[in-house]
Amino acid sequence: MSRQKLGQHFLASTKALQRIVKAASTGGSGLAVEIGPGKGALTQYLLPAFERVIAIELDRDLVQFLRDRWSHEPRLEILERNALQVDWEPFGAGVVVGNLPYYVATAIISSFVQKPGLLGPGIFLIQKEVAERITATPGHREYGYLSVECQLLCKTELLFSVPPGAFQPPPQVDSAVIRLTPVTPPADLDVPSFLQFASACFRQKRKTLRNNLISRYDREVLEPFPEMGQRAEQLSVAEFVKLYRALEPRIPPIAERDASASPETSSSPAPGSGTTVGASAEALLTGSGLTGSGEMSSSKIASVGSPAKL
Repeated sequence: MSRQKLGQHFLASTKALQRIVKAASTGGSGLAVEIGPGKGALTQYLLPAFERVIAIELDRDLVQFLRDRWSHEPRLEILERNALQVDWEPFGAGVVVGNLPYYVATAIISSFVQKPGLLGPGIFLIQKEVAERITATPGHREYGYLSVECQLLCKTELLFSVPPGAFQPPPQVDSAVIRLTPVTPPADLDVPSFLQFASACFRQKRKTLRNNLISRYDREVLEPFPEMGQRAEQLSVAEFVKLYRALEPRIPPIAERDASASPETSSSPAPGSGTTVGASAEALLTGSGLTGSGEMSSSKIASVGSPAKL
């Protein structure tokens, strides 16, 4: 598969390449893990700035090209691998950097922020629209599930924009470089469970939290919370965490109760419980933010039917 079919545009601007390396080197000069090096445009600037560089490339021809180009460079290791399937923890301490293909950028970023291991920060060149969603604040149109996911787990910064003319071939949209620095999430927070909750809150962005959560909780559980009259985009990450902690212990979500109940108990609530078990809830959205939560890529991003690859 060609790089253009993979949504990859090669960065050719020397100025932009140097700015990315400068941003990456603030995290230290030991190890840099590069995603999607292509023909090595960024790699050639990373090597003088870091003691060791590990480049992750899916395209077999490009892997061979890179190995031939730097055959006598012991500080460079080239892995023929799909970045979507990489476990980041074994790399140890270091920074992650890459010009990410547009249509898999959010999936790679979600993988990194959820389980970065000792890596960080991550410096990523992505579509500017996605960068603005990641760094958006409550009340703005761009603020959504991806914003909450990344801001819960990282300090997010939009560093600078990169115009289409800086690439070969030029994309039809603007790009931007972001820095994601992992942070420790709130104590005792079940992160995967919270992200499922947050994803459900954004299931339909124009609807209120009450309408988005009614398939998970009984109405009487939701009514005491004034936030139910608001849209998800109005709540900060801290407010989402507070609401999650208030709701989750109150009563098991409907989907869980339906799954665990026997036919006899599901048709008859326990005496005196005052609880009516509703129909099975809709399948919860995954934590990737890529489906059904108002976080789908815009029409500008390529639509693909096969599993995403770099």
